[in-house]
Amino acid sequence: MSAISAILKKSAWHAINVQRILRAQSSFKVIFILVFAFVMEALLWVAFLDAFRFLDHLGGVGLMIVGRLFSLIFLGMGAMLVVSSVVTSYSTIFRSAEIPFLVVRPFDMGLVISYKFLESTGLSSWAFFIIIIPFVGAYAWYEQLPILFSLWTLLFSIPFLIICSGIGTTATLVFVRWFPRHRLFMLCAAAAVLAVVWRLVLRDVSVAVAGPRFNLAAILPGLRLASHPLLPSWWVSEGIMALARGRWLRGLMFWGLCLSTAAAVLVGIEQLGKLMFYEAWQRVLGSNRSSNRAPVLLPGLEKALSSLPRNASAMVLKDIRTFLRDPMQWSQALIFFGLLALYFVNLRTFRYHLLPDRWRNTIAFLNVFSVSAVMCSLGSRFVYPQLSLEGQGFWVLGLSPITMSRIVVTKFLLSFAGMLVVSVGLMTVSTSMLQASGAARASAIGLACAVSCAVCGLSTGLGAVFLDLDQPNPAAIVSGFGGTLNLVLSLGFMLFAIMPFGLAFHAHINGHLTTAGLHRVLAVCGGWVAAITILSTTVPLILGVKSLRNRDF
Repeated sequence: MSAISAILKKSAWHAINVQRILRAQSSFKVIFILVFAFVMEALLWVAFLDAFRFLDHLGGVGLMIVGRLFSLIFLGMGAMLVVSSVVTSYSTIFRSAEIPFLVVRPFDMGLVISYKFLESTGLSSWAFFIIIIPFVGAYAWYEQLPILFSLWTLLFSIPFLIICSGIGTTATLVFVRWFPRHRLFMLCAAAAVLAVVWRLVLRDVSVAVAGPRFNLAAILPGLRLASHPLLPSWWVSEGIMALARGRWLRGLMFWGLCLSTAAAVLVGIEQLGKLMFYEAWQRVLGSNRSSNRAPVLLPGLEKALSSLPRNASAMVLKDIRTFLRDPMQWSQALIFFGLLALYFVNLRTFRYHLLPDRWRNTIAFLNVFSVSAVMCSLGSRFVYPQLSLEGQGFWVLGLSPITMSRIVVTKFLLSFAGMLVVSVGLMTVSTSMLQASGAARASAIGLACAVSCAVCGLSTGLGAVFLDLDQPNPAAIVSGFGGTLNLVLSLGFMLFAIMPFGLAFHAHINGHLTTAGLHRVLAVCGGWVAAITILSTTVPLILGVKSLRNRDF
């Protein structure tokens, strides 16, 4: 049996096992995921269609913007794919449980890396299709294009995915192979790349437009970069639009350019796998036994926590050190919140603070929604499974001189402190950059505190109720019934907490509510949010403590 046929046979058996696992899942989880996905796609389609109609009302400027949107959105999605590929390729190539099995088999190393690269591409591309499908559908509806327009977009999207994911995988291979010995050089190279991106994307919008001259790039940041003829995003947009207009030769030329580039990326990934994967993999394995590592991580933290009870401080130290020693955990949190922080810091660069009050209010509450959604996601991903990840050693905690209530409360307070620092910091930066009013600023920061508290309470309490000590994989723990229920309740709390404030400010800006009336309504909304926050925090924690006390360890 050849190496390719053996890998394909393994993938086929893996797909069969996945189907069996999906059949064993609860009906509630399957129905919720399908309904949630359908509703989200429908809402995105409506939002994109409304945006196209809004641009149509702008006249000539709107028509010019609509013509450039395809290259701009593919540029943004390509950047997202590169970042996502960096994270997923590291886990699928260097941290996968089947890599040791494949390495000792008579398989060509380049073939193994190509296989893992395609697996990484599939894992990192789901968000791309979730966004691009309603965008293309809304654009086709708006322009009254034929159904073949969606097919052409799919044909261009596949090589585009390979190109962008190949960039991220190449960066991961090079970084893992050379960073430990050439840290200064790699950091300088990363700084140079960021400087180039800043110059190409943000420099154009940071300079005021001189005189009455019209500059479309000042309205859409990154438009000049998205229209660069050497970027795949421009190839895809030009090819799709050419086929939509019946210019078959030009469209097929761009498709051939995307296909040839994707093929070159695949060959390059295969060659890089042959040259540097094995040494990089050995370096990752050997990093766990590095003699340069300090014997105790963060030794000064013990003194900082000396005021806490010794059993509680020991729990806090263990959780913090476990989190920091797993790069797959802190890197995901850093990427999510880092991208939000980069966006919030550059709000004035995009001149959002000069918009009318109605638009600034909308942007401010959209920022609250974005931060809250990330907190719900990270709470389900990191906070919910933390008790289950104690594993078979949980009996040690049961025999230690610490009560179950203190274990649950300690884990809740630790996660709440981390969430609170990040969320309040991001909301403070966002409202300051938008020059929001005092009421809007206080509301945004208060909502960030409430969502942080409720998400951590729900995740910690439900994680104790649906404790699963036999599952070492956090993704499998999160995908169970308890994880799905936790995500549903967290998102529901987010909506019920934020919507009243958003409606109150919207009514005030439209003149339906006076300033004094706004303050009264905000006081009522504050009481409502405080009540549901207390219930969402205390009830799951109480249920979690009772569940742990009734267990035998």
